[in-house]
Amino acid sequence: MEHRWGQRLRVEIPVRIIAHAFSVRHGLLCNLSVSGAYIELDYDLRPLSRVQVALDHNHRSRHDAPTVAAYVTRKLKHGVGVEWCEFAPPDVTRLLRTFTLRPHVRMRKPDVPAAITVSRLHTPLLKHGS
Repeated sequence: MEHRWGQRLRVEIPVRIIAHAFSVRHGLLCNLSVSGAYIELDYDLRPLSRVQVALDHNHRSRHDAPTVAAYVTRKLKHGVGVEWCEFAPPDVTRLLRTFTLRPHVRMRKPDVPAAITVSRLHTPLLKHGS
């Protein structure tokens, strides 16, 4: 049984996960609440490890992106569940308010790596009609 503080809101926000100074990885924030979030990742994080979640949305510079401290609470097949160190951090509250007041606002998805884009473009070109 799961107990959550507040409503879980479905979002698509690119994030950076900072585990320590030299470990910065990209992920996608899939749902969000005042107590935590679910983040899709393509790498493993240990449960109970502390991370910084940088919210890369509508910012010109990555250095200006708001960061929220969190703990990894769940490890799932395609991502992790995190719990914020502080209940209802100001940056998370601001995001939740934006999505509830303006539900038509959609955040951008992360950029697709060039290798995937090129392979998708060239696959149909490699198939020649007989």
